[in-house]
Amino acid sequence: MVKVAIVDDERDERDLLRSHFRKLQEEIREEFELCEYSSGLELLENMDREFDLICLDIDMEKMDGIQTAREVRRLDSQVLIIFITNLAQMAIQGYEVRALDFIVKPLNYYSFSLKIKSAADIIANRKVKNILIGSAGELRRISTDDLYYAEVFSHDLFYHTKDGVYKQRAPLKELEDNLRGLSFKRCNNSYLVNLKYVDCVEKDRIRIGGEWLRISRPRRKEFLQALANYMGGLSI
Repeated sequence: MVKVAIVDDERDERDLLRSHFRKLQEEIREEFELCEYSSGLELLENMDREFDLICLDIDMEKMDGIQTAREVRRLDSQVLIIFITNLAQMAIQGYEVRALDFIVKPLNYYSFSLKIKSAADIIANRKVKNILIGSAGELRRISTDDLYYAEVFSHDLFYHTKDGVYKQRAPLKELEDNLRGLSFKRCNNSYLVNLKYVDCVEKDRIRIGGEWLRISRPRRKEFLQALANYMGGLSI
């Protein structure tokens, strides 16, 4: 289920968005839980709820969409924001609040469906999975939510987690395939990184779990784009 906030001060526009979401739900078999708000202030009053995606009109009275998005980012750094606007020239300000994208009014279903499908894919990538590690006759279950990154050295995998480092004899490619669709991406041939825990990017390296890992040149563009997508930012 994808939890969506629709924010627009025009009822007809909210109705149209709701209709588009219902149609898309049938097409891709993904359930959307929709909450509708007629102003940015009303949304902010309900930010104690957890949203995966906010569809936010820019041109609203009292508090416009850009101002609303700034306040949203103070409360939630991860929620995806897509601007719905007839002011395309304003959408560039979306970089400031790490908006994922924008859709220009009047709402066209085809354009809407493409962008919401992309958002749904990103949200799906944030799901959690358990990994069973077997080593030295012991079995240990760890959550991907506790895994900073996996490192391959020789024929051994080292899982760097919140609770320590665990070793298992296995190929990194096997783990990568097992975690496909989640928030993991290789920054070079030796490291599979949980994008959730990347807290700094500096030239050709990233910091994760207090450690610095190098980004290889061949993987740099793809890795940084995956990181931007995960963080809910516009394409780089």
